[in-house]
Amino acid sequence: MEEAFAYLATLALFSFVLVGAALIRHEMLLIASIPPVFVAMITGFVMMLYAEDRFGLLSTGAALLLGAPAAWWCSRRFTNRHLLICVYLAWAVSMVLALIAFSFPDQA
Repeated sequence: MEEAFAYLATLALFSFVLVGAALIRHEMLLIASIPPVFVAMITGFVMMLYAEDRFGLLSTGAALLLGAPAAWWCSRRFTNRHLLICVYLAWAVSMVLALIAFSFPDQA
């Protein structure tokens, strides 16, 4: 149960990072969002493959779709600078959750 929460919450935050960075409407701030987007894409892809195999396609897809409305709401509510701060904050929390998720032992 804890493993599923760690993986699916991380995937939801990674989708928030990707969609939130795509909704930034300022060129220099968009360039500043490259590091979290790159890490979220690579780590999220690996975690998505494992989560889909371990927890099912429905729960993995639901976790990925959960971050998009939150990112859209934040892009409408906050300025571009504050949205970038939200993207970096979500990235930091997701990396802590990914570290916790990767520490669970593999199930044979």
